[in-house]
Amino acid sequence: MKEQGLYIIKQDFLDLVLSLGGNCDIANGTRRPVYCCLKDSIIEGLYWAIPTSDLNHRSPAQISKYYDYIQKPDDDLRSCYYHIGRTTKSALYKISSCFPITDKYIDHEFTTNGVHVIIRRAETVKEIRRKLARILAFESRRPNYFSQHISDIKNYLVTELQE
Repeated sequence: MKEQGLYIIKQDFLDLVLSLGGNCDIANGTRRPVYCCLKDSIIEGLYWAIPTSDLNHRSPAQISKYYDYIQKPDDDLRSCYYHIGRTTKSALYKISSCFPITDKYIDHEFTTNGVHVIIRRAETVKEIRRKLARILAFESRRPNYFSQHISDIKNYLVTELQE
């Protein structure tokens, strides 16, 4: 995987999340691109991914909710749940829905006009990394706090990588 690249994940991964008691957006199936934001600093082969989408199909109420959370004070963890970045259009990064992932569960690169989509805007990457670090720090203090069960997925993937 390339850091900051968008990928389509395999259905097997969504099934894995569900089997571990987590919740995921299985309705989108294998069409869900994920933003692979950074390699884990300790575990070789583990990446942190953030579901992405554009805002075009979101209702005004949903968009208002995202901005409400983003504008919360920095000491409020909810301010890190989402990020709205700009590429050729507004892109929503659902940071609180992040999950660990490995190459095994990547189906293929997400492309536009045959070119792999890589997030290149430095300020977007910096802000996503900052928010992700806060989410993961909170998760380390309260395992499986988020609905996707980040800790259980990570533990499973670490075991799988070691085998």
